[in-house]
Amino acid sequence: MTKFFPIVLFPILLSCMLQGCRKYETVKIMTYNVGVFSKSGENSLSMVAGMVRESGADVVSMNELDSCAARTGSVYQLDLFASEMGGWNRLFGAAMPYDGGAYGDGIAARGDMEAIDGWSAVLPQGDGAEPRALVVMEFENCVVASTHLDHVSGAAQIAQVRAITEMLRARYAGGDRPVFLCGDMNAVPGSATMEEFSGYWDVLSPEEMTFPSDSPDRCIDYILAMKGTGRYAVVTSSVLRHFSSGDVSVASDHLPVYAEVTVSR
Repeated sequence: MTKFFPIVLFPILLSCMLQGCRKYETVKIMTYNVGVFSKSGENSLSMVAGMVRESGADVVSMNELDSCAARTGSVYQLDLFASEMGGWNRLFGAAMPYDGGAYGDGIAARGDMEAIDGWSAVLPQGDGAEPRALVVMEFENCVVASTHLDHVSGAAQIAQVRAITEMLRARYAGGDRPVFLCGDMNAVPGSATMEEFSGYWDVLSPEEMTFPSDSPDRCIDYILAMKGTGRYAVVTSSVLRHFSSGDVSVASDHLPVYAEVTVSR
């Protein structure tokens, strides 16, 4: 007896033959301005670690981190967070010296999500309040970057966006890995800063209120993806407001933002 395959299989088989079957992987990304883990007056590092575990995030972008600064006990905050998470990979990027140590941004990723490479750069300050940084970790299936734009000058923000875009496009434009940019942009949807991003970036996270955490009234924290840098699809994205493991209204003055994406190579 002749057997027939359901006709629905033929478009899939044909697609695989013409394009090659791709490997699809899920990456869960969080971005969180943690406010040096002390916005509530107490050390919220363990609380934040619990919230990250509860979210299931694979990689976390963090803004406002201290490294060996006296005001936060002269400890390497990102290293302590990575240890609290059971040995996550991490990379800190200093924006400026501060109080005997440094202040900047960082990325931490699951221990089995090994980084291929990592680097950081200081962004132009212009007429802004202080220097800012860009931190980048490269993984096998994607690139994740973290930044924190100036909070007083729109002109400085735009210069920083242009510097970020130029650096990341120089390294990754046209590549087969998607590039995700996360952080506190200090800019609301529709602002000149977010319009500047729109030329080369798509916003993946919802434009919902993220600051201040106890009574949010503006959206300033985002997850974006660079156009033309690999295939991805957003499964879900959200501003995280409720955890059983911690209180977002005291952990920091920002709410964490989350996106789950599938990437293919």
